Amino acid sequence: MIGNCTRSKSLANSSPNEASGGPPSLNSTEIKKLLSMTLIANLATLDDDGGIHIVPMWFLRQGNKICIPTSRHTRKYKNLRARPRASVMIDISRAGLNLKGVLIRGRVEFVEGEEAHNINRAIHLKYVTQEGLSDTDVASYLSKGDDITVMVHMDHLINWNLADSKAGKALSAGGWSRPLDA
Repeated sequence: MIGNCTRSKSLANSSPNEASGGPPSLNSTEIKKLLSMTLIANLATLDDDGGIHIVPMWFLRQGNKICIPTSRHTRKYKNLRARPRASVMIDISRAGLNLKGVLIRGRVEFVEGEEAHNINRAIHLKYVTQEGLSDTDVASYLSKGDDITVMVHMDHLINWNLADSKAGKALSAGGWSRPLDA
């Protein structure tokens, strides 16, 4: 039952819900830790035809916003200009039920110019070393491509922690999960 999760409007309201019969959830400290990790976010936007456009993205949390670098020439940017709401999933998914994560839904705002450059640079440095950013190919790709920062407000947050469920613990202790492909 991977779809079971805990809903919360803010990080302060996030807490385990096993006592109410649901699966364990992440507490606010665990959510903050997850959102500070170097993971890949999945950004979902809505296309003109109603289809969902989902892409893997680097991210950085700033307060109650998830910041994502992009280009004004991308489909995600065009989708968000037309429909300024997005979903962002950030998770740690391992074998069996070793699954933890958050789904954030919210309003979107855009940052441009020098402020976007500074935020995007901080995001790039989260994922790439200074030496890597000094490489001409890498620098050219990132500086030309990432001219906008998308800020997704954490208006609604859903989280899950199936690793701490009874079934998740049993799979782990028994060694019964098949490994995921690398």
